[in-house]
Amino acid sequence: MLDKLKKHYKNSMTTDLSQQSGYYWFLSDDSEPFGISKPAVSDSELTLLRSLFNTYENDNSLNVFSAQQLKWRALLFDEKATTEEGFYRFVHFFSKQPITDHASFSEAVNGLFPEDAVLLLNKDLKSGVIIETSKQEFSETPYEALKDMLSTDFYLDISIYIGCYNNQLRRAKETYTREQQQFLEVRNRLMPRSVYTVADIVPYILLQSASPMADQTLTSLVEEWREEDEETLKSIKVFVECNLNVSLAAKQLYIHRNSLQYRVEKFYDKTGIDVKQLKNALTVYLAILLIEQKVPR
Repeated sequence: MLDKLKKHYKNSMTTDLSQQSGYYWFLSDDSEPFGISKPAVSDSELTLLRSLFNTYENDNSLNVFSAQQLKWRALLFDEKATTEEGFYRFVHFFSKQPITDHASFSEAVNGLFPEDAVLLLNKDLKSGVIIETSKQEFSETPYEALKDMLSTDFYLDISIYIGCYNNQLRRAKETYTREQQQFLEVRNRLMPRSVYTVADIVPYILLQSASPMADQTLTSLVEEWREEDEETLKSIKVFVECNLNVSLAAKQLYIHRNSLQYRVEKFYDKTGIDVKQLKNALTVYLAILLIEQKVPR
């Protein structure tokens, strides 16, 4: 449908949301905003378009910023230099659909985060950042609840990536850009999670830049296991992700801890690699992730 509209209206149709006036705005079936120049639309065409598509109202609140939002916009998107220091951490979010109800979205996010957190939504309406300006323990802030709430209340397929603690505001722009790019670089390789941290993405970054020799070495460790005993590999992966805690891993796998210990011992007997030792566990874990990337999902 949109392709036909583009052919008909040509340069009179746009998806550039920065054009606030002079256009009739609508939402496609995929919730993508698009605008058509008012002079190009006849009365009968406007009636037809409104019957086919929901009207998209440009949210003027996107252009009204608090003092803290203005400060952080200048730090992240302008060339503003500063010698200030102060704690911050970026909680990046990426949506497959545009966030059109900005006011409700902002209210929902602010209800979960401390008052001093700052929300910035990018112009594409599909990504943004929540800036924590006071240190929060992971257990104190419901990051996983944020994803559940956004998925349920706003029907958004959203990914959340929590960056690292920082104190140098002069490096905020560099940190923001790097964290956003590194997540997007490996996003399609990540296994589904509610929330991602740097520990989740670093292995994939390393594997992406691995040399052919490193690739071959890691693959050779577990390749035959993928074909003969994929269940053991899955168990070892969960075992490592549970910090080598047998009881916790067995619980997540819905098996008895003795069954998990048997699989770990079987892997050791056949490979000579004891994954109960940290450096061995990390090596095998990287090998499993590499193999998973090579298998079509």
